[in-house]
Amino acid sequence: MDLLEVTLDIAKKAGELLRRKALDKSSLDIVAQTQDDVTRRIDIEVENLIIDEIRKREIDSIIVCEEHGIVKTSNTQPKYIFVIDPLDGSANFVSNLPFYSVSIAAGEYKGEKTMIKDLQIGIVNYVPRNVIYYSDKSCNMFKIEGNDIMFDKVPHEKPSFVIYVEPRNREVMLSFLREFWEAFPDVKVRIFGAASIEMMQTILGKFTGFIDVRDKLRVVDISAAYVCASVCGASAIDTSGRDLGEKIILELPRSSFVLSRYSDVVERITSIFHKVLRKF
Repeated sequence: MDLLEVTLDIAKKAGELLRRKALDKSSLDIVAQTQDDVTRRIDIEVENLIIDEIRKREIDSIIVCEEHGIVKTSNTQPKYIFVIDPLDGSANFVSNLPFYSVSIAAGEYKGEKTMIKDLQIGIVNYVPRNVIYYSDKSCNMFKIEGNDIMFDKVPHEKPSFVIYVEPRNREVMLSFLREFWEAFPDVKVRIFGAASIEMMQTILGKFTGFIDVRDKLRVVDISAAYVCASVCGASAIDTSGRDLGEKIILELPRSSFVLSRYSDVVERITSIFHKVLRKF
């Protein structure tokens, strides 16, 4: 089985479903809600399509999903693992803002301790623009299907970051931001609301760095973009100084981290992480 070919085909079919449902108000109905998240009918529909496509191909696998949790496709030992986010940027989708994606990562299953860095395939389907970013670590390959640009250096006159913060843990957030502004006093900040695409834009050199300090992003949010980052030479380091890829997938961790193509930026942000966290 060609894992890249299969995963790419499934990601495209999921994107087609999102395009068909983009103006269907019934797809926006809320079917579940927690303190942190809202599940809409469209999330379930796209996730079901992905799971059904994997099952239809009779792939013995374990699937880590946003909505269904952990799903096994057979009673035998899984051969593959899939990590899927059916709709990243759901608030944008609801508002008909063209910035959302389907994210799928895949690889050979290496048991309960399989890590993000063990994944081989990473695909981010930027649906509204009909652009797909994908990587295969087995051959160190990264490609873009559709129209987009990779830059040798950030195409802005000032450092440009995506930074996710929120009111919870207010003192930690404010302390981090104070230290960040001191380290990067002349900076632009952007937040578009779809982490997988923003991580990809950072990998492409459009942003100096991507930072999340909420301990909120899950393996389904970050795995596909992480695979692309590892192939393209970008680094993703969490607040403890560990490579993001060392997270164990089935533990369903949530992460704060910095992603950048520039080693000095990663070093400066991780030093801020350490300085801030020591205070609390």
